[in-house]
Amino acid sequence: MAFDEARYRREVLDAGLPVPEDLRIRYQLPPDLDPDGIADVVTAVRACWRRHRTRLKYRPVVEELEAGYLLHAPLLRAAADGDTAPLREALGTQEQRSRAERERLHDALLEAAGGLGLLAETTAWDLATAHGVGPDQVRRMLPDLGLRIADPDRLPRTPPHPAYGRCAGHLQVLRLRHLADFLATGTPGGRADGPVRVFGGPGGGPAAPADEAGVQAAARRWARLPHGAAHTAAQAVVAAVRVVLSEQGEAGLAQALLYDLAEPLRRRRAARATPATLLDHAVRELSVAEEDARRLVFAVLHETDEDPAVRRLRQLAADGRLAEAASVADRVPEDMLPEEARELAGHVRARLAEARALVEQARRLPSAASDRAWELLERAEETVRDLPEADAVRRTLPVPPATGVTADADGTGVTVRWQPSPATTGSPEHILLRTTSRPPRDAGDAAATRIALPSAHATSCTDPTPPPCVPLHYAVVVRRAAEPGSPYSPPAVCGPVVHLPEVSAVRVTAGDGEVRAGWTCPAPARTVEVHRVGPDGTETPVPARRDGFTERGLDNGTAYRYRIRAVYDAVAGTGGDGPVRTAGVWHTVTPLTAPEPVARLELEPVPGAPGTLRARCPEPALGVVRLYGFDGPPPWPAGTRLRLAELPARPLPTRREPDGRRVGPLSRPTVVLAVTQAGEHCVVGAHALACPHPLGPLVLSRHGGPGATAVFDWPAGAGEEAEVVWRVPGTDGTGRRVITRAGYRAEGGVRLPVPDGAAVEAEVRPVVTVGGLRAHGPVTRAALPARAEAAYRIVRSGLPGRRTVTAVFTAPADTHARRLLLVRSHGPVWPLEPGDGEILAQAADVTLGPGHDVRLSVRLGRGPGRWLRCFAEGDGLVLRDPPHSTLLAR
Repeated sequence: MAFDEARYRREVLDAGLPVPEDLRIRYQLPPDLDPDGIADVVTAVRACWRRHRTRLKYRPVVEELEAGYLLHAPLLRAAADGDTAPLREALGTQEQRSRAERERLHDALLEAAGGLGLLAETTAWDLATAHGVGPDQVRRMLPDLGLRIADPDRLPRTPPHPAYGRCAGHLQVLRLRHLADFLATGTPGGRADGPVRVFGGPGGGPAAPADEAGVQAAARRWARLPHGAAHTAAQAVVAAVRVVLSEQGEAGLAQALLYDLAEPLRRRRAARATPATLLDHAVRELSVAEEDARRLVFAVLHETDEDPAVRRLRQLAADGRLAEAASVADRVPEDMLPEEARELAGHVRARLAEARALVEQARRLPSAASDRAWELLERAEETVRDLPEADAVRRTLPVPPATGVTADADGTGVTVRWQPSPATTGSPEHILLRTTSRPPRDAGDAAATRIALPSAHATSCTDPTPPPCVPLHYAVVVRRAAEPGSPYSPPAVCGPVVHLPEVSAVRVTAGDGEVRAGWTCPAPARTVEVHRVGPDGTETPVPARRDGFTERGLDNGTAYRYRIRAVYDAVAGTGGDGPVRTAGVWHTVTPLTAPEPVARLELEPVPGAPGTLRARCPEPALGVVRLYGFDGPPPWPAGTRLRLAELPARPLPTRREPDGRRVGPLSRPTVVLAVTQAGEHCVVGAHALACPHPLGPLVLSRHGGPGATAVFDWPAGAGEEAEVVWRVPGTDGTGRRVITRAGYRAEGGVRLPVPDGAAVEAEVRPVVTVGGLRAHGPVTRAALPARAEAAYRIVRSGLPGRRTVTAVFTAPADTHARRLLLVRSHGPVWPLEPGDGEILAQAADVTLGPGHDVRLSVRLGRGPGRWLRCFAEGDGLVLRDPPHSTLLAR
């Protein structure tokens, strides 16, 4: 479904705020929610927003639409991609919400009408605003509800004439309800025959209860009463009626009747009577005709509020709709408006006159000043939003045409260039048209094809699919996109130009002493010519088919340049009668000897560079070696010859070094394949499995008794097996064990069976198996020195308070200690390391052994520390503690 901009402008932009919540209207969605249609129409709607954003009257609406698009964009994008379920669900939810809102609006309208069938215009618009709908929607709903918009009649708040001021009391003496009873009867307590018509005068206004003859007849009837209070009251009413009739005519009598009827209704409304009660009182008690009673009660109900017309005038003036505001002010007599409202009406009329003067000034400007005229209309609409004549004038403003249009055909399309229109207002939009055999006449030329531009402000465009071998004419027309009804500029034309397509999808490959080429020949072409062009520019014809050629006997390593041209029969518009050749497509290619495969590939990790490998392989005599990575064994055996396009998209990153190629870093175990490439051809060579990542730092430890434990980090990409090798220095034996990841976790490491206290050296490396290939990763090494034992005892001397403490260190064999320490705890807690107490004495770089005891002495003062303990630091050195009872600080 094509986007209807005129309808969208009418339904959304011109409707003003609030913006419709219905997404079908807001985005003019196609009825069937076709994904392609949704994508096209949403693009067109957003382009419409951008064009109309420059118009001041539409800017608030466009800003709210753009803000709402942020919420709706995920739904619309998903629908455009083919998933319309979220959009349909949103539309269904929105329909339910709209239906409930319509029902609430129905109830609110009926409640506001109060059973009278009438609504003030301001009330209807207030309800529309409160429920988020437009006034037009409320107006369409009213007939179905039996309601209509009406202006409340103005009822007299005081007697219409001073002479009539005391008639209400006289009518009460006569037991009459109002003036119509008095004029229709001649006895106290009488009643008028049939319903009293209150409205029915000229223009539907108040109707007089009687004319002069009727007043005279009533006077004669009331004159027959005997003298008394009733006769006196009747004569006073007759006198007052005659004064009103003589000075104000029948309109005065109509106002007097309205006053008599409105006063009792006002009193009951002050007593909080409902509209239904007031209507019932007017019909049953006052005998007013039902239709007139509705108007009478409707007018009474709106008396205490601000005058609806004045209120509507204020709303329209605040909204900038001064034309409608002036119309409202013109419907109300000047003397009926309050002073403030009269001033507002005068201000509205003055601003409206100024805006119309600007419109008239724009109308009279010459065509060359159309930009100035547009600016004047914008100023007018800035003051008056609802100025209909502004759009009428805007639709007549001409737009300057584009200039300097040129068209160039290059075999792949036709590129059209132009100088943009000098217009600066109204969002000028350029439109490119194409015709055959003749220039486009205008924008509405039925024979013209519209070419989509890359943007509304583009000054060039390439026609990708022009008709071949026919004279083509192009034209650029301009219009102001901000006003869809504005006229188009005269077309700026160029041509004729003839499009002669070149061959397409050209594929040129080099082999061993030969060159092969293939292409797609344009259908209108008669044949294809191929020439080999030498370095000096000489051309050698090459026999060619319609879809390609093969040339053999060429020298390997030499670059050859070919020009491929399509040949057409005589074409009108090319300036000749013979065959026509295109400019041609150029290709350069170098034949090469078939490459040889790599026979051997070795991989080893690079020290200090995790994940990086060093690859070594013999260099082929011809071609370049590329390394490719696979997750499994390569799909081709060694020696397979392939085209370069059949390989993975990109080879592994490599860097040449004196001792090989540096590869990586790699993130996981990879099968590395060596491929020899020469031109567009390649041959598969040797491959090897790479395990790039080492296992984590290796730590060896003893936990008492014989044996040692090896623990290390095992990353996720380091395979599922590990090989541990260990040996005891000074022995010939070597241990080897392969452990799985699950076994490592179960044992909490790897148990190494070595003699108790013996030194041990170990190394660990990952083992990876992929598709029958097995590889070992980088090696991680660690060593655990032999265990050396030492002991100490505490010797005390001297009296308490002046006691000397001596720590005597002994060892059964020569043992080197980097440091010996005597420590006193800070409190009652046993010290586990030197930092847990105060160092009383220490010795560094000492050797213990038979006959080589080391002593540390210190004067022991009073303090909170309870324990003494010694510590020794050295490779594999274990210091045995004496009984704890000897270590008390006493």
